Amino acid sequence: MQEFMALNRNLKLRTLTVFLTVLLGSSIGPNMTIYYVQYFGAFVSGFLLMVVSVAGFIAGLYGGHLSDVWGRKRTMLTGSALIISGYTLAMLMNAPWYTNPYITFVGFLTASIGSSLADPAEQAMMIDASTIKNRKFVYALIYWVINIGVMLGAAIGGWFFRDYLFELLLGSVFVGVVNASIIKFGMAETLNMENVHANSSVWSAVRSYGRVLSDKRYVLFMFGSIFSVVIYSQPDFYLAAHLTQFFHDYTFMGIHFYGQRMLSFMLVINTVMIVLVMNLINRYTNRWPLIKSFAIGTFIQGFGFALSFLLRDFWPLVIVTVVFTLGEIINVPSSQTMRADMMNPEQIGAYSGAFAATRPVGNIISGMMVSLSQFTNDWGMAGVLMIGTLIAMVTIVKAAKMPAQFKTETIQ
Repeated sequence: MQEFMALNRNLKLRTLTVFLTVLLGSSIGPNMTIYYVQYFGAFVSGFLLMVVSVAGFIAGLYGGHLSDVWGRKRTMLTGSALIISGYTLAMLMNAPWYTNPYITFVGFLTASIGSSLADPAEQAMMIDASTIKNRKFVYALIYWVINIGVMLGAAIGGWFFRDYLFELLLGSVFVGVVNASIIKFGMAETLNMENVHANSSVWSAVRSYGRVLSDKRYVLFMFGSIFSVVIYSQPDFYLAAHLTQFFHDYTFMGIHFYGQRMLSFMLVINTVMIVLVMNLINRYTNRWPLIKSFAIGTFIQGFGFALSFLLRDFWPLVIVTVVFTLGEIINVPSSQTMRADMMNPEQIGAYSGAFAATRPVGNIISGMMVSLSQFTNDWGMAGVLMIGTLIAMVTIVKAAKMPAQFKTETIQ
């Protein structure tokens, strides 16, 4: 508690906004694949998800540049405005008296663009407002808060998404307004605008990212991270589609589990484990070299998700959830530390924006997997994911062993 109270005001408020955003996002986001599949089919849904990912990729890159030009706060507020507009549109298109899945997609596309635009600025502000001494605590705190939000949000989505989507979207609009108010009136700008000499033009952004892309070590790390995204994003993509189509309904302790509810339950198990046993697991892995910890954790996580593609029953899926969660617990601290060690401290905004782009690119591949599933079986999809897992392991380990292009600590 003393460490938390000693944090910069921006970081304290950021903890609150992260929790609220993740709480509502986790109740809706993972279930939108199911929503699209129901209205458009798996093949078309895969392409829709890729469109969202491409738009997020472009918005993330531009948002990283804007955070270094406009400032963190203005960029975050711009993203918040788009999020509120998108959720409002989606809410109106899913009212009890009217449903339009096509315009709903436009609404979620707008909200996704806003989120991607703001993300690099949020990451940069966290780095600006933290210090070398408390940064590890800050990231651990945010990760813990995120998982609390995911746990509660997944439970809310599993029980209410199908029958109360309008109310959930209304809650998202409200949370968006609250977060924007906190940013506007509670947070201070952390970028020294006196040192800003670039402009917001596209060409200026290109030059900024050109400098980042000249760092071959970081580029290789980002390439591998794209496939890490493919692994951990599966609950939003193929795993969701797989459970919707093939899960065998099961009743446990009086609760009826169908595909959508099983997905939410798996996410709850995942988050509860992270919250309760992460510290315990880390006691045994803290002494491992970062590269070893990353490789083992990534393999276990990827193998667990691949195995889940082959399962259709309640208890086997519960067991495999424990497996891929253990991989995540081992993997996350090492991967975050490796990424921080590879960033040039003089270009935080650009490096954050460049890395933020790995998520939508990874989601594009995950969306392609949903479409590809129409032409292959579960074994084929499991094989595709394991190939992606091996690519992530090999490339990131290779990047970690490369010499840095600026002064930094050696990754082991």
